[in-house]
Amino acid sequence: MKIVRKLVSMLLVFAMTFSMAISGKITGITQVSAREALGSNDFLKVNGTQIRKQKGTGDVVYLRGTNAGGWLVQENWMNPTNASDQKTMMTTLANRFGTSKRDELVSTYENNYWTTQDFDNCAEMGMSVIRLPFTYMNLCDDNGNLKSNAFDRLDWFVQNCSQRGMYVILDMHGAFGSQNGMDHSGEINDGKQLYYNQSNKDKTLNLWKKIAEHFKGNPAVAAYDILNEPGIKAAATYSLHWDFYNEIYNTIRSKDSNHIIIMESCWDADNLPRPSQYGWTNVAYEYHYYPWSAQNSSDAQKSYFSSKVSDIANHNYGVPTFVGEFTCFEQAEGWKAAMSTFNSQGWHWTTWSYKVTGNSSWGIYNHNPEKVDIYNDSADTIKNKWSAVGTANGWKNDKIYNLVKPYLSGTVTSTGGSTTDDSDNNSTSGVATLYEHSNYGGRAVSLEEGSYDYKDILAKGIANDQISSLRVSDGYKVTIYDDEGFKGTSKEFTSDASYVGNEMNDKTSSIKIEKINNQTSTTTSYNTVKLPNGKYSIKSVANEKYVAAENGGSNPIVANRDNYSGS
Repeated sequence: MKIVRKLVSMLLVFAMTFSMAISGKITGITQVSAREALGSNDFLKVNGTQIRKQKGTGDVVYLRGTNAGGWLVQENWMNPTNASDQKTMMTTLANRFGTSKRDELVSTYENNYWTTQDFDNCAEMGMSVIRLPFTYMNLCDDNGNLKSNAFDRLDWFVQNCSQRGMYVILDMHGAFGSQNGMDHSGEINDGKQLYYNQSNKDKTLNLWKKIAEHFKGNPAVAAYDILNEPGIKAAATYSLHWDFYNEIYNTIRSKDSNHIIIMESCWDADNLPRPSQYGWTNVAYEYHYYPWSAQNSSDAQKSYFSSKVSDIANHNYGVPTFVGEFTCFEQAEGWKAAMSTFNSQGWHWTTWSYKVTGNSSWGIYNHNPEKVDIYNDSADTIKNKWSAVGTANGWKNDKIYNLVKPYLSGTVTSTGGSTTDDSDNNSTSGVATLYEHSNYGGRAVSLEEGSYDYKDILAKGIANDQISSLRVSDGYKVTIYDDEGFKGTSKEFTSDASYVGNEMNDKTSSIKIEKINNQTSTTTSYNTVKLPNGKYSIKSVANEKYVAAENGGSNPIVANRDNYSGS
């Protein structure tokens, strides 16, 4: 009977595969048309705390997506293997079957685990980025030398993302000797085999030099994430790590002067230096947020993420913030609070992770293939098991999928401030623009010169009575009237992003936009900053000053405060 069941199962798999090859689609999974491929004008660089296209001078981009964890780096809690780490798997299979057969088996796994359908799934959700974890073992042979086909996998991944309008963050999850000694680095050890071993440091630096040479000028690569969770055995990062970051930074810059470089903290803002300490430019700072002590409480998770906002705001490093990994376990309200917080702060983020084994909140997709026993399974058995690790044999985790997807929208904002997210019915032209929350990532209504009833403005696209900001074009004035229409009490705004507070939400009845003669306003960029009391302030990117209304609000609003008022 076991043989019969096995034959039936194999026939079914063959039939499904044949059907998919003919139809070009997988039943139940949406096929999406490729968005416009990324080109030279899409090249990203840092501009203050923002990331912008056209090497830092174009549209603002919010990098939001997921991790391709489990594809090039196997962890046994989330992958179908009993190996304790990647190196153990590679060594064991090589000892049992030889390096050539080992590499063939690993290729079978990698060929099936992530396919073009997975890129389509991510694009369909609205992702703008995928963080790609890899180790030195993906690029180098057992002697530590670069493979002849070292970049084939990474090139294929970057190209497929680019064709769908998505960026890639190249994440060195495992350096030579391991930067942390944990299983997810590919090698379990005492965690000291990188920082205290000059040979491993040199090999890691040389590998980053080769990566930078290879991807130099590639606009689909958003950034180089130089070391994943670099703290020794999950401890904090400090000058020992920062000094090596600086060596990697200088090595990359010797070959690639333009790509963003990401420095990771273990675990909070205090565990990173000020960029000026090392002279770093065009860098972003990364954090991983796992509320382990609040797994069963969404309220505790909300407090946890609120504390992270205060932490980063208090350090004020003046660089983009990237939450490279996070989960909120089974807490739906925790997920909403996390992503809402990230978006409102203008942070960038990627969930951990795209796909995991079992019914788990860790994955946007789940699957449950047979686990490989690296010590006892025959080569044929391993190949058969690893041939069935594709997402087509799994299922969408509807809960996590439906929680994440709404927060992926609005990933690109024009330099004028209006979002390109069509799902929010935003206007994309006008001399003044009203914004909902999310740091210009929320819904927007752009208005031409003229007079407007406030209720009509809300009907044009603002989802609720919660307008948080206003942008005014050069040479124009916006007057907001309370209670009695255009005859009521008024306030005038003439500078870009000049609105902050609640005046427009409670009493506003009408708005007038008119051209001003002989007056110009300085166009700059502003970020909303969530305060410890839960309220918001606005901070100028140009001078890093907080926005304030002098003389009790009767004077024009300017960005001239070193600290927020707290109100």
